[in-house]
Amino acid sequence: MSNNQPSDLATLSKDSAKTPALMASQLTVRRGRRDVLRNVTFTVKPGERIAIIGSNGSGKTTLLRTIAGLLRPRTGNVHINGVATTSSDSGVRRTVGFLGHRPHLYPYLTARENLQIQSRLFGVQNAGLRIDTTLSTVGLANSADRPVREFSRGMQQRLGLGLAMLHSPSVLLLDEPDAGLDPEAIENLPQMISRLCPHSAVMFSTHDERVVTALADQVARVAQGQVSIPNQDLQQTNPSPAREWPKQIGFVAAATTLIGKDVRTEWRAREQLPTLLIFTLLIALVFDMAFIAIVESEAAAVATGLLWTSVLLAATLGGTKLFAAEQERGTLDGLLLAPIDPSSIYVAKFFVLSIETFLVGALQLGFVSLLLNVPLVQGTTIGALALSTTAISAVIALHSSLIINARAREILMPLLSIPIAIPVLLAGVGATLGTLDVTPAAQQWPWFGLLAITTAVFLSVGILLYPHTTR
Repeated sequence: MSNNQPSDLATLSKDSAKTPALMASQLTVRRGRRDVLRNVTFTVKPGERIAIIGSNGSGKTTLLRTIAGLLRPRTGNVHINGVATTSSDSGVRRTVGFLGHRPHLYPYLTARENLQIQSRLFGVQNAGLRIDTTLSTVGLANSADRPVREFSRGMQQRLGLGLAMLHSPSVLLLDEPDAGLDPEAIENLPQMISRLCPHSAVMFSTHDERVVTALADQVARVAQGQVSIPNQDLQQTNPSPAREWPKQIGFVAAATTLIGKDVRTEWRAREQLPTLLIFTLLIALVFDMAFIAIVESEAAAVATGLLWTSVLLAATLGGTKLFAAEQERGTLDGLLLAPIDPSSIYVAKFFVLSIETFLVGALQLGFVSLLLNVPLVQGTTIGALALSTTAISAVIALHSSLIINARAREILMPLLSIPIAIPVLLAGVGATLGTLDVTPAAQQWPWFGLLAITTAVFLSVGILLYPHTTR
């Protein structure tokens, strides 16, 4: 078979043929104070292709995003192969492919690497062969190992199509798939879909009549909140599941994949860590000049305060940017569509933030030691730094995920995070002063306990809350 997927995902059983691939029932979706869609009901059979047309702002994108599960309807429900998209069974996401206005691409990764991440998150079998087939089908075989940031708009759109179809979904949702494509690519669009998703139910929006003629079996018109499909059988069908869902990949596997993706992206982009390092080193220089005349007995206290202030500022700036980057690139939608526990996204961000904050703190540790001639580079101090950066990252990651949609997040972030991070700062300062013999060494160990408890509490709360912050 051309799509190189297991037979249970590529062919339809007798039972599945009786169940609509997609069914919307009494769907009402509100955006702001207006119902964009009202009481929408329709079904799409396996293999059927429906074009969605309508004026700008009529609700085409809202309809597709609601079907995909990225928007929650005010009333009504959507079933994919008999399972509600709001179901706790994330396997339903395994059988949906979605391409929005912006392809869910990481610009500093290659085309192949983008597809590899998608294949891991969706548990694609025979991933190497499937990726090669996808790249060839969308016309990017010769550009597979080029960074996506070097691609033209049309090439990015073709790769976005490949991502949406990589896992051979039962339902394929495409929001203006012809956007940015040249005439040849538009002409080849039906062949791309037929080769990669021959049995998928397809719904796509477009303003191009050529695409409607080439792709669509039927046309759905969206106007005044209503969706009309001529000759549509609106008889309610029993939405019983057609077959067992493929299992999602494990939490650890998903988090590991996302950590690898973030580390690789930061290593190539070098957008965040170098900035944080330079910023904190400048702070150290300013402090050194301000306290150039300090006596030796006060140097340890100044060095300790400088170290932990730098760590907190680095974590605050880094956490906001780390979470915001996914949303600004449009890649957060792609992650939320994957059949993984959303909390694995949070854990991956927390882990990367911890690494970045520790690296900043370690460099600052050595720099401050040289500037102020204080023996900070000791095993106990490094241990306190590792545990403290983990605790601070747990606090910052939680707040970053909560306020990511706020317009003034850069202002809100320090206002909300720094007060709650004070216990971590006190613990870090206490452990460091004990190491430097400013306070009795025996007093530093309770601080380590406080750091461990803080990490456990905030990381646990973040894992529990994150799935609710993304909807």
